[in-house]
Amino acid sequence: MIQLWSAIVVALLTIVLGPLLRGELSGKLIKRVAAHVELREKITDVPDALADLDHLLSTEIAVLREREEYRLTRKVNGANVAALIFVALLGGGGVYGLITAGIAVGGGWGITLYVLAVIYGLFFVALAAVGTRTVFSPPKENESTS
Repeated sequence: MIQLWSAIVVALLTIVLGPLLRGELSGKLIKRVAAHVELREKITDVPDALADLDHLLSTEIAVLREREEYRLTRKVNGANVAALIFVALLGGGGVYGLITAGIAVGGGWGITLYVLAVIYGLFFVALAAVGTRTVFSPPKENESTS
């Protein structure tokens, strides 16, 4: 049973880790913009601070606009998604096999196989985390964003 759970964990980490590293699971920028807008409403009698805050908000909103435009116009790269699925299956299957062999062998060799399973699994999680940045194709310059 532990083999199955370890293989599932490797596959799930490859799916969850990518968006987490890209910051898509938390709206930090949106929260920051909202906090700065609220701060701007409170500061009314300091013109220099208002000018600086307006400049900061302008920059943050430009970054937010670019990010949202990219999100709306991005296209999934099917070949890279297939490669990520293959990496997840290869990593999960390898961990499953190493842990199964470790249980079958037992003793010192079993512990060695468990350690190899952990290293192997972490390698494939890291490989998939790097690959999640290529799930979407970069936008083409000649495409319109209408």
